[in-house]
Amino acid sequence: MSDYHLQSLGRKEYIASTALIQDGPSLRFSDQSLAWWDRHFSWNAQGCYVLCDENNTHLCYLFSKIDRYAEYLTLYNIFTPLVHRRNGYATLLLKMILDAALKQHVKRITFSSISTSLDFYTVLGFIYWGINEIGDYYCNLPLPKEGLDGIISMTQKSDIELLIGKHIDTIFTKIDGNEHRLSAEQILLYEADIVKLGAHYAHDRLQVLKARTV
Repeated sequence: MSDYHLQSLGRKEYIASTALIQDGPSLRFSDQSLAWWDRHFSWNAQGCYVLCDENNTHLCYLFSKIDRYAEYLTLYNIFTPLVHRRNGYATLLLKMILDAALKQHVKRITFSSISTSLDFYTVLGFIYWGINEIGDYYCNLPLPKEGLDGIISMTQKSDIELLIGKHIDTIFTKIDGNEHRLSAEQILLYEADIVKLGAHYAHDRLQVLKARTV
């Protein structure tokens, strides 16, 4: 079995690595991810991690950030070039990132998922409280001590109040009323998504809890 490790990439290293990507869609997404990170964050502190095999082949990329208080691990863009897909690399990379965050005593994980990424995150056990202002599905959960392996058990067995903790106002502000601001085309996609998500879409449960706290 291959030995895998994480490598932190600075801006120049990221550009050099992704320049080797052969398929157009992955290359375009890598460029979009670079441009987005340049607009929002500095590369001096945190940036992109890449999953590597024993030959140091770059297999899968993830932009993520831990805030200064080690409260949140925030996931941003994750992608696997076409040639390396269907090998479980994205799941392995995410598992290793969560394990590293636990060593830094990070308490929670958060991210927003586009519709086409829901299958990936949902099979890992993540749930969503609603949609953000651009229609992406918002997740904000405790980071279990078992890391990624503990997500399914936590979301299936834990009370919603435990999952939300003291963060109800933060979560509610992020998603409040956004489903009413969708275009007609977005509404069709949204309605199909929430049917597919089932219990993984916890918007109604959040609304009930929020009403009790008013």
